[in-house]
Amino acid sequence: MPSPVTIASTTVNPGERGFGYLHIGTLAGGTEVRIPYQVIVGTEDGPTLCLESTMHGWEPMGAEIIRRATQRIDPKTLKGTVLCIPLASPMTIEFGGTIESAGMRVNPVDVLDLNRVWPGKQVNAWLTEQIAYHLWTEIVSKADFIVDMHDGTGACDELPVAFPQAFPSDPAKAIGGGVADGTGADVSDVADRITTEYLDTMKAKIRELSIAWGSQVIWWREKPINPAMLSGQCAINGIVPLVVECGGGGMIDFTIDQGVECTLNILKHLGMMEGELVLPAKQIMVENYVVYRSLTGGFYIQEEGIELGVTLTKGQVIGRVVDPLTSEVRETCTSPVNGMLISRRVRMPINPGGYIAHIADTDSVIWSQENG
Repeated sequence: MPSPVTIASTTVNPGERGFGYLHIGTLAGGTEVRIPYQVIVGTEDGPTLCLESTMHGWEPMGAEIIRRATQRIDPKTLKGTVLCIPLASPMTIEFGGTIESAGMRVNPVDVLDLNRVWPGKQVNAWLTEQIAYHLWTEIVSKADFIVDMHDGTGACDELPVAFPQAFPSDPAKAIGGGVADGTGADVSDVADRITTEYLDTMKAKIRELSIAWGSQVIWWREKPINPAMLSGQCAINGIVPLVVECGGGGMIDFTIDQGVECTLNILKHLGMMEGELVLPAKQIMVENYVVYRSLTGGFYIQEEGIELGVTLTKGQVIGRVVDPLTSEVRETCTSPVNGMLISRRVRMPINPGGYIAHIADTDSVIWSQENG
């Protein structure tokens, strides 16, 4: 029988679930800063999986996916422990209201991105760094695996997609990435064990996790690890990370239930719960994945027939940015590649740089699998 699990002031016995808050601090006007969490402890030994979402307030749909998925996890039959952080940066939701989103990407208190300050700091630290510190030391560092959930922002809907990161096998080239002044990670204490063998083993585990997630498209990204990002900090500390995106627009639609099945696939893959993986008829892994942004602002009018999952040809019109007064077409938006539409804009007002679409380049497929 596993031992009870204690997170902050919450102790959860095997076969039970518990809820609590990490107290971070107090703002100038007396508002408490606290981070909610859930702990589910199984009755048999197994891995510890962390499900985390909403580091960015404009991407809150992972919280709903976690909520629905955990309702289907029975602590009495679970093997291992599930640690849930559905609202990692809650103030980015509370103080929202921008054109692109239902919330903000950065913490309005210090204007820092939580996904650029890991593993955080406790002393001489910005509030966002303190949040990262408490999340890391009290929850994330206890995990063996983590699923870091994002979505299409308040502006776009999005099919489930896995973003596993491949990185150079040469330790001298494996770690990189810039961070804001005074924030981010010191990796000197782990550098001596970041060997080629370690990196190749970690990459293999990340790849397995991405396939098990069960999305139609997997984007295999080749770039150095950024240890100031949550996934990077996990990767250099032996915690297998998988970054995923699903849903968006602040909407409850079919993608949310798909995201729930994908989340439960991870538990099944890790042997934490029984059942067959729910997989699409075909999965592909691509090297090129286009994040398409507008050049100008106005009202975005989607082209008829542009639905999630549709096949696009290079040069195909997917929408237009028009002048809201004169109807002049300011920008015609066309697919830069042959591919599959994974995410599309659903908000009409758009500023320069606003998201138009995510497109998986089907000419860059490096792996595929038929699932029957």
